[in-house]
Formats: sequence, structure tokens, C-alpha cells
Amino acid sequence: MRRLWGHLAVLMVLTSALVVGPSGTACACSCAEPDPVKNTEWADLVFVGVVVDVDRPAFSMSSGDLMTARLTVEQVRKGSATGHVEVKTAIEGPSCGFDFVEGNRYLIYSREGQTSLCSGNELLGAAPEVELEGDVPVIALLGGGAVVLLAGLALWWVLRRRSASSAAAVADPGPATDGQGEARPDGQDSA
Repeated sequence: MRRLWGHLAVLMVLTSALVVGPSGTACACSCAEPDPVKNTEWADLVFVGVVVDVDRPAFSMSSGDLMTARLTVEQVRKGSATGHVEVKTAIEGPSCGFDFVEGNRYLIYSREGQTSLCSGNELLGAAPEVELEGDVPVIALLGGGAVVLLAGLALWWVLRRRSASSAAAVADPGPATDGQGEARPDGQDSA
């Protein structure tokens, strides 16, 4: 039974760690003044697009981990792209990650499928006319984690109560009886 409690304890700790999530060290990002000419020279693809989906890693160990933004291409200013383009960037600003927001239109400078806060990207405004791709909201994931945690705690409580009542039954087998099934007042067996 102790082994079961140990497994439940480990399960609860892991579940809590996944819900809270690990955090990495912060870095500072410093960019020069944006220069559209230099940004265009640096980039192999410059385009105007609307963000239809942002895919962040579920479990990140560092602010430098990459996320992917999927954009619908509206206009290409350098390079070649049609339909949808996926652009990667760091997940947080301190690591020079660009903060994409679904439903917004941007001018994007990317090189080899990556961009950053220092690339000169520009927010051009909201694009309510573009349909966004579906995604599971973070609130739903956190809610699901909370349900799993509560279910684990309920199971632990039920098993603990069951274990305690079993231990009490073994420790107290009941009153001693004489040979004919009657209880003796001193609690000892008649022999």
C-alpha cells in the first residue's frame, strides 16, 4: 500500500510541475533603430500577412525556445511566397522573440523562415476579415490539468480512508469468546 501512496505522490508532484511549468533564465534583447533598407537587404522574404495561428511549445525550458506563427500571405515585397507561410521566432521578448497576435496584419522580414524583434517587423493593424485557425485555448488546458489534479486527490483520499479502515479491522479483531461463542469478561480465550 505504501508503494501506491508513493506512486500517487510522484504523480501529483509531476502534475503540479507540468501545470505551473518550468521557467528559464531571462535574457535581455537590444535592437538598433529599425532601418527598412537594411532589414530588406538582410531578409530573403519580406511580405504582408495576417497571423491565423500561433503555435507555442506546451513545455518550454527557455525564453529562447521557438514558436511558430502561421500567416496568410497578402502581399510579397521580396522573395516568393503564396498561401500560408510559417515563421519561427523566440517565444519571449527578452530573447528577441517577436510577439505575434492572431488576427493582426504585419509587415514581416524573415530569413530562412525565422524572424525576431530586431528584424524590423511592423504591426499594420487588425484583420477581422480573415478567418483564424482553431486552437485549444490555454485556459482549457489549465482547466483540464486542474480536473486531473482534483481526480487524483479524490482517489488518494478514498484509498486512504479504505486503507485506514482495513488497518483498524486487522488491529482490532473483536472481543474474545469462550468455547461456546460467548464473550468472556476478561477478553482472554478459555483453554
